[in-house]
Amino acid sequence: MSLLRPAESRALTAEDFPWISEGNAGITSDAMMAIVPAYAAVSIISETVGTLPLHQFTRRPDGTRAPSSLCKAIDSPADGSLTVDWLQRCAASMLTGHGAVGLLSGPGLWPTGCTWINPSRLSGDIIGGRAKYWLDGATIEPEEFVYIPAMSMPGKALGVSRVQYFADTFSAAREAQRANRDWSKSRAVPGSKLKNNKKSLDAIEAEALSERASNRIRNGKPFVYGMDWDFDVLSLPAGDVAFLQSIKANATQIAAIYNIPPEMIGGETGNSLTYSTVEQNTIKFLTFTIRPLLKRIEDALSRRLLPRPQYLKFNADALIRVDSTTRYSNYRTSREIGLRNIDELRDFEELEPLPDGQGQSYAPLALIQKGATNEGR
Repeated sequence: MSLLRPAESRALTAEDFPWISEGNAGITSDAMMAIVPAYAAVSIISETVGTLPLHQFTRRPDGTRAPSSLCKAIDSPADGSLTVDWLQRCAASMLTGHGAVGLLSGPGLWPTGCTWINPSRLSGDIIGGRAKYWLDGATIEPEEFVYIPAMSMPGKALGVSRVQYFADTFSAAREAQRANRDWSKSRAVPGSKLKNNKKSLDAIEAEALSERASNRIRNGKPFVYGMDWDFDVLSLPAGDVAFLQSIKANATQIAAIYNIPPEMIGGETGNSLTYSTVEQNTIKFLTFTIRPLLKRIEDALSRRLLPRPQYLKFNADALIRVDSTTRYSNYRTSREIGLRNIDELRDFEELEPLPDGQGQSYAPLALIQKGATNEGR
């Protein structure tokens, strides 16, 4: 697969890189990743995508599917990385830029290599009703790369960048984080106050009593004093409390940008639910956060890396961990209605498929049992 470029090129302007313009408070993807809740969101989502099992199948004429080995571009990435890192780079690009951009390579009709690059190198525009792209200012043809937009918008060749569209939110979170650091260094408030109502203390006496009280409090022992002492535990000023609450509010906003449960990155959920199971939380995370990302990756990589009727599919069920009794009950139901075949269920338990294709049938068990009954008559 050739990587030669036509001579046509275009001048790059600030509009090609809106996420680093002055109007967006200088927020880059690197600066955004230095914000704790943003880093947490990108890390959780991209690592989840990278660690989910990815399978390759061939669709048979009768509608069933046969598993096959992953293509070389995914199983042995051209950059020498592991498949889990390769998938995480793809997801991270979609979460921090306008999309994931992979340069294709290989001598045959279908690529054997796909190397993810910084999405800021790719620019694009709709010209004559068709998308046209430039890599580092030079024209790049569609067959030379794979592009997975973070979010598609009508009339735009590139996807929507969260860093671009929500730069003000990320900037506010970054400033709050910096202010918190400065506050911790220079605005620490004493935790308590010890006052003698009878006399004034000089600096030496005050320091000695402060040290004695600190040692007692630190060790959990009572500090004994006469009736001429007052002991008060101090609280933060209202303004400082509001400031610290703003940090949590920023985390909640960033959670909304990434469609991730706020409590996963230090925000507040904002509802009155007091109880939910780990499984329910996982299903919610999988449904609203991970599933749209997986679908975009599956479709784009299947179309650009594999010949029809082969395709890729993540095993999202691997994210849901339940007890063995519930798991086996789900397996039984899936097999009875023909949703899964035996080999797929065995794969969930990291077991080898049954020999001679015995575990490939998707036929519902009720039909199989009915057929066996008819043959016995």
